[in-house]
Amino acid sequence: MTTNAGNCDQRHLGCSCRGDLAVHERGAQERAEARAQAAELAPCPECDRPTPPLQLVTWGNCRACRTAHSRTQEPLRW
Repeated sequence: MTTNAGNCDQRHLGCSCRGDLAVHERGAQERAEARAQAAELAPCPECDRPTPPLQLVTWGNCRACRTAHSRTQEPLRW
């Protein structure tokens, strides 16, 4: 069941539901649990650096790994 034809008003907060209400509710629950465990750090699956759980839920890895990956996709142009 879609809520708003492929867009989510919480997409800027890391929601990747694309309008699917069930996926949205599950993602919101995961993000809420990750925020509750903000003091506990978890290892990044790529580099094993301690990372806040919210980053792992929203991005899948730590900020350094995400930045490195984005630089391989879209290098800085000086």
